[in-house]
This record gives sequence, C-alpha cells and structure tokens, in this order.
Amino acid sequence: MNKARTGPDWTRALITVVHYAEGMRSTLATYLRADLQAGRRQGDFHYAHEEMAMSMVISATMGAMNLLVEEGEVEHADRIAAEMVLQALGVPAGEAGRIAGLALPGEGS
Repeated sequence: MNKARTGPDWTRALITVVHYAEGMRSTLATYLRADLQAGRRQGDFHYAHEEMAMSMVISATMGAMNLLVEEGEVEHADRIAAEMVLQALGVPAGEAGRIAGLALPGEGS
C-alpha cells in the first residue's frame, strides 16, 4: 500500500501483471495460501472456502491499491484495508484493528 501511494506507475504495472501473468499469480498464490492455512491452523482465520478466501484477499488488496492510484490519498489506507481483510477472514473487529495498526517489520513503531 505504501508503494501504491508513492509509485502509481509501479502499482498500475503490478495490477496488470497480477491480472494477466499466470506465473505471478502462481507465486503470489503459494505465499498467500501458506499464510491463510497458518492463520486457520492457529485459529485466527475462519473461512468457508480457501480459494474464495484467496480471491477475496487478492481482490481487496489490488482494489485498495487501485483506489490509491486512481483517487489519490486515502488516509490510513493500508491500515483500513488490512483491518477489513482480517475481519473478512473471521478475525474479531477489535483484534483486526489492533493487528492492522502494528508496524511492519523494518518500519519502526
């Protein structure tokens, strides 16, 4: 999301590649599937269908990035998107908000 904010051309290219390049989708899917399965094993994620959950996460992320590129600045877009995706995966609202507000590794506090 931060890259979408600072690099609209990069973001447009990424959206196009994810949409059209099977290899990129396959690589992305491998990591996403592992994350979803880990979240489910830990009891954090609750979803009815893994492929649908993957599609939802990818679509929400690409949509949020596209919104930033097309509409401009959305305050706290990264946190809002993460919180909404976590809730869609079954994380309770308060916990999703807390997690979404955490700094990413290397980002500081």
